[in-house]
Parts: sequence; C-alpha cells; structure tokens
Amino acid sequence: MIKTSFTSGIILSGGKSERMNYPKAMMRWDEDILINYQITSLIDAGCDEVIVVTGKDHKIIKKNIIKNNQVKLIYNPSYEKGKTTSIKSGLKIISEQTQIILIIAVDQPRPKSIIEKIITFHKKNKSDITYPIYKERGGHPLIFSKKMLPELLNISEEKQGIREIFKSNKFIHGKIDLSNMIVRIDINTIEDYKKAVKIFRKI
Repeated sequence: MIKTSFTSGIILSGGKSERMNYPKAMMRWDEDILINYQITSLIDAGCDEVIVVTGKDHKIIKKNIIKNNQVKLIYNPSYEKGKTTSIKSGLKIISEQTQIILIIAVDQPRPKSIIEKIITFHKKNKSDITYPIYKERGGHPLIFSKKMLPELLNISEEKQGIREIFKSNKFIHGKIDLSNMIVRIDINTIEDYKKAVKIFRKI
C-alpha cells in the first residue's frame, strides 16, 4: 500500500564552497555538523527518506554522515555544471512511493518546527508548489507535489533552474508566512555563518 503523503527530502551538498573555503556540510552546527543537523531536522519534521546529493566533498561527507535506513547518499559527477544537476541526481533516486518532494541546500539550516509547519501546510492546501515567505520574499525549503516531477527533471542552468518553474502560471503556489527570518538564511560566507548561529541561539 502506498503512503499517500510519503515525503522525500533532498539536501543539496554538491557545491564547491569556494567563498567559505571549507566544506559547508562539515561546519559545526548545534551539537553536530551541519549536514547531520539538516538530516535529523528533516526526518524529525516528517520526511520518510532523506537524499543527500554530494559533489566535491563526497568522501568527507560519506565518512561523517548519519548512517540509517532513511538516508540515501548519491554522488553527482556533474556537480561543477550547476545546482540543477544535483537536484536531478537526487530526484532520480527518490522512492517509488514519493508523493511530496522537499528540496533544500545544505547551507540553509532550518529547525524541525519550521519544516514541519511547511510540510503540514502543503498537505492541507494541496498546492503544486509550497514555500515559506518572510517580508514578502520567498524562502526555503521548497516543496513540490509528485505531479511536478516531470517539470523538475526538465530544469537546466540555461533555463534558470527551478526559477523557470516559478515563472509559469500553470501551477498552484502555496505561500506560508511564518514571520520568521530563518526561512531566508543562506550561509555563503563565514560572516553569514556567524550571523546564522546567533539567530538560531534565540530559537
């Protein structure tokens, strides 16, 4: 029997971390490293499986990642060609049961409470695409219904990746305003990292 809300979370960790000059996935976060914090947060929030897509830092991530039967690790040999290649690598190994697809980057940490609210909102509203907003600006994670899979598998760097899907008026968008700046956090530099740590300490 197929679970009607089977949720697959995809964590993109195939970037080269050039501005950070250190593997983002390995940065200390809470009481663990960032990649493991993300995995735990997604699973605790309701993801039935978590797919981690790696690139340049595959070996060190593989060595340090949480090991359990809900986590899948896949190396994207085309990671240098852009984020879209990592998204499609993850999509190709999602479960046959998958009905909901959540996508987030390793440098976008979100606590369980935030992710749980977005997933719940998506299930309730039955939108094609769901995402959080803060001060009228879009945040992450992004959640897609299974029907969006063909569209997602067709993204490319030339067509601006997922942005191309968002430009279309064919799909139903679900926006949830959590009035929380955490949904906009994106860690690209050491300064970003320090600011994010301070924000999370206030949770």
